[in-house]
Amino acid sequence: MNRKILLTIISAILGFSALGQTGLQANPSGDTENNFRLANYFHTLSNKPEAIMTDRTVDLADIEGSMYYDEDFSLGKIYYANKPFKSILARYNAYTDEIEIKRDEGEAVESLFKGAKVSCEINGQRFVYSEYLDKRGNLENGYLVKTFSGEKYDLYEKKSKAFKEGQQPKTSLHLPTPDKFVDRLGFYVAVDSETPRFFPDSKKKLSTTFEENKVGILKTFIKRNEIDLSKKEDLQRLLSYAEIVTSEGKGA
Repeated sequence: MNRKILLTIISAILGFSALGQTGLQANPSGDTENNFRLANYFHTLSNKPEAIMTDRTVDLADIEGSMYYDEDFSLGKIYYANKPFKSILARYNAYTDEIEIKRDEGEAVESLFKGAKVSCEINGQRFVYSEYLDKRGNLENGYLVKTFSGEKYDLYEKKSKAFKEGQQPKTSLHLPTPDKFVDRLGFYVAVDSETPRFFPDSKKKLSTTFEENKVGILKTFIKRNEIDLSKKEDLQRLLSYAEIVTSEGKGA
């Protein structure tokens, strides 16, 4: 019988940490300085997630895999309203959907404030906090990375991690499976700068993204070029071609 899993991150967010006036002088925009205290950009994480709970306690050290795609902190850059704000050590926690930051090596780990005007570049990837429509059409908020930008279409990638509880063997002939973090990858397309919408990896559902009279020619392009709708590079090729089809007014 399946057990109902209640995931609880043992963490606490206790207030905001102030950085002082020196940091404020780095603001490129007077509007930022006048309307937001720099302290608002950083949440103190007094405890990093130390355990995940189901109907039993599980330590992170016993879970296969990681909450991160890259556990190392890299020199990142915070942006406010698309303007460079501050360079800082950063990494993306794909399980909690947070940008974790450190002011210096050895310093406490903090969390970047989540807001539409606040983004962070890490290893060449720009993480923007945005609304998006998931595969069920529900409106969600989270970090997306733009991987293609066109006149009509923009492609976003969302990497996340899910916790999968291990199973004890039902018989002596089976082996136990460990608790683990599982990779989740999804793509979202924004049309005419509207809210990014989940892009299904099926040719049958192209009409959820593209105009009906363009679907036929795009299916032909997919077939001739062996486009895999689950791969980022192939989606970039498809959207690049869709831009041409749209600008030239071609139909099926």
